[in-house]
Amino acid sequence: MNGHGKPMEKNMRAVVIDRTGGPDVLRLADVPTPEPAAGEILIRVACAGVNPADWKCREGYLSRFMPYRFPFVIGFDASGVVAAVGACVKDFVPGQRVFAQTEVGAGKWGSYAEYVAVSQDCVVPIPDNLGFAEAAAVPTPALAAWTGLFDEGGLKPGQTVLVHGGAGAVGTFAVQLATAAGASVAATCSTARQDELMALGCDRAIDYRSSDIAGSLAAWAPAGVDVVLDCVGCGTLPNGIDLLRPGGILVAILTLVNGDNGPDSAEATRRGMRTAVAYSKMPGGARLREIASLIASERVRPPRIACLPLEQAGRALDLVQSGKAPGKLVLRIAELSNA
Repeated sequence: MNGHGKPMEKNMRAVVIDRTGGPDVLRLADVPTPEPAAGEILIRVACAGVNPADWKCREGYLSRFMPYRFPFVIGFDASGVVAAVGACVKDFVPGQRVFAQTEVGAGKWGSYAEYVAVSQDCVVPIPDNLGFAEAAAVPTPALAAWTGLFDEGGLKPGQTVLVHGGAGAVGTFAVQLATAAGASVAATCSTARQDELMALGCDRAIDYRSSDIAGSLAAWAPAGVDVVLDCVGCGTLPNGIDLLRPGGILVAILTLVNGDNGPDSAEATRRGMRTAVAYSKMPGGARLREIASLIASERVRPPRIACLPLEQAGRALDLVQSGKAPGKLVLRIAELSNA
């Protein structure tokens, strides 16, 4: 095969779709093992993270952004070891532990497979204090949180931020990243998760079921907050602009859900405030390296995870889509050494 490393099997197991649609379009198949092109790294996948973007990809929500070439392998996040490298790849060698956000968003095959080829600009060494399952839980949610807080929100040390949906995967990373950046953080969550978020550095935990989120927040930040990061969307944070201080910004994580039109930018502008929509941007290797450094220093840690085998990818997607997942779900694809 192309690249440097041991010869790979001609075929690999993967979860593929032959058309977009509901759960019935998923199938486990033998498909050709990809070869790394110039600048690409072939990863032997140990674990694949399961994200809401995965079931939306299956159903065709991403068709406006990318081409589907069937059969298509879904899956945005991967952890594993370098199996081979293409020409012009530097700083990566076969056997090295790595994690990455795949290039599914560009129409390339994803991580629900035994192997995935990814641009070297998306691949990062796994911190020594993370196992494969934990590493697979990081890229997409952590990168979305980073983009929302810093790239779009412009969050700075000493500012205040409200994370709506603080107990989800994106929210969990957002709370920790904002805290590590020197911001003061409030978050909405269920009462059962409040202590967990406080332990991650949250200064104020607010029951999202409360009819008076604004009042609870005002008791903590009377003038409003500098940044609101809405990790839930779909109108679950009504009047979010009211929570901002003058000149503040409301950033919504892109949901792709029909009917979710994001924040009211016209109203924000009329009131001297701003809005933005955030999503994980490719390539994300530079940001992921910074996140990996924070994880290595134990200033950030992944959310609680639950593992299922690749054969149960359909069940995993159903759990995520229904909101009934018992934590951040990860598919275990191969038992690889963590050494």
